[in-house]
Amino acid sequence: MRVEQALRLLPNLEALMPLRGLLLSSARPDERVQWGSGGPYLTVGKRDVEPGELARTMAPVLAFVAQHIGALYGAYVEALERQERNDAPGAVTALVGAGRLEEHVGRLSQAQAWYEVALALAETLQDRRPEVETLIGHVCLALGNYSEGARHYQRALVLSEAEFNQAGAVDASVGLGTAAFERAEWPGARAWYSRALRLTEAGNDGRRLGLVEHRLGLLDRGQGDLAAAGDHLRRAREYFEKLNGGAALDMARVLDAQGELDAALGRPGPAAAAFREALAWVRRDEHDPGLDVAIRLHLAELLLETGRWLEAEEEMRRAEQLAITSNEPRGLVRIYTVLGTLRGRQGDETGFVFFEQAIALCRALEGPLVEDARVYHAYGLFRQVCGGPDEARAYLERARGIFRSLGMDADVERVEAALRNSHGVNTAAGGAG
Repeated sequence: MRVEQALRLLPNLEALMPLRGLLLSSARPDERVQWGSGGPYLTVGKRDVEPGELARTMAPVLAFVAQHIGALYGAYVEALERQERNDAPGAVTALVGAGRLEEHVGRLSQAQAWYEVALALAETLQDRRPEVETLIGHVCLALGNYSEGARHYQRALVLSEAEFNQAGAVDASVGLGTAAFERAEWPGARAWYSRALRLTEAGNDGRRLGLVEHRLGLLDRGQGDLAAAGDHLRRAREYFEKLNGGAALDMARVLDAQGELDAALGRPGPAAAAFREALAWVRRDEHDPGLDVAIRLHLAELLLETGRWLEAEEEMRRAEQLAITSNEPRGLVRIYTVLGTLRGRQGDETGFVFFEQAIALCRALEGPLVEDARVYHAYGLFRQVCGGPDEARAYLERARGIFRSLGMDADVERVEAALRNSHGVNTAAGGAG
């Protein structure tokens, strides 16, 4: 049975996420079919899954699920016991711990539900620190709910300042900056990041200094000031290096950003070196497969842009396999979107299979709506190039609606520009007829 057929029989339920991951990881490609542009491409949906093999490999997954549910129940019982002893802050901590467990396995909406319960309890306390430490804001950002995330960070900032909690104020300022950054509100993002930097410099917190410098580097690159971006990323790396390897994933993210900066500067050699060094860092300590996939995707895009097709496809295949085995289907969405866009640039109409697979995965998964919008936007642009003006407009309008609902005005403008271009092409075609 094909994976795409099996996925159609699997409801989009949180409880079935481990089963979906097992389904993807147990699928086997047909080795006779060549991967990449040299022949038919076998996306994950076209792989085969054997129900008998799936059943035989289910026991470890069920054991993991039982352990996970047991930990959640344990956190809830601990919260009850703390509350019974009039230790409400301890109860908040237990509830936040349950949210972290859910977040660790990618169940973001479930994590948010735990955090909301923790927040409701924390809001009743005279001590405001538990409320500040409740992790609502960053989950909202991860889900693409930027306005809601900003509201939570604004509340956390007010409470942190009232409690003279400098670390909390820094984190809230960074969160507000990131909410603005994701919506391309550059002045607001810079104001919040700069505020966070001033606060952090006063406290001399090396890791937070590195995080803020990293965010400022991303902001400068987004605004086209590549020299300033390089300075911020260099300082971020220096701060993380002083932590003696205690910030491996932070270092990997900075090196990934450095690779993208070098690529923007037209320096493919240093860019590739930065990406490969980032991959080495991401595998230290606790491996983050999602970050690993993202870095490999950036490296593949660099290789594609420099005409190294075979290496790019090999890197893309490694990213795809890692996404499958690590249950990172959102990584597959990004991989297939890039491959579809690439085929569009080549004028290859068969690129539609990548977008259709990406859309099918979006429908089967819970994830940030902004990623769905980016797939629709890219597919609309592909259809403009490779035929199908009506389909192009439909996908672009769908993307515009999602971006607008998220308050992402810059992305709305980009989609509307594409829609105007589509209208002009259609009018020209009609006149020529």
